[in-house]
Amino acid sequence: MTKLTPLLAFVLLSACSLGSEQPTVIDGSSASAFEQTLREAKGELGPRDRIKFEAALAEFRAQMFAKAGTRQEYQRLVRRGMNGLTAPQIVSKFNSNVDKAGRNAADAIFDVKRAVTGRKAGADHSSRATRSEQSEERSSEEQ
Repeated sequence: MTKLTPLLAFVLLSACSLGSEQPTVIDGSSASAFEQTLREAKGELGPRDRIKFEAALAEFRAQMFAKAGTRQEYQRLVRRGMNGLTAPQIVSKFNSNVDKAGRNAADAIFDVKRAVTGRKAGADHSSRATRSEQSEERSSEEQ
């Protein structure tokens, strides 16, 4: 039993340290540090979040490309913009941006529908409901 005690202590300490690891913080201080920490941060994500992370990274890089005048400035803007962030933070921001874009897109579609049908915002009747009501009226008149 005494031979197992050190082994048991080691296993318990190892198990405790696995659950307490903090996510990798992206270091934008240099190109090499950025690439290394970016790779480590991405490696900590599951498959679904990794896809979201890649999408967020591509979108951010495109935004920085539009702002930059040179390759060096572009790389500096990307590193500076991601410095200090973790992959879970980036994925969380991506999720909130997608939700916001979805709500904005839906609002824009309803605005277009109102413009096409000539209705004002906040009108409760839809053309489908109106057609349905007319159909019901015709049915009751025929009976």
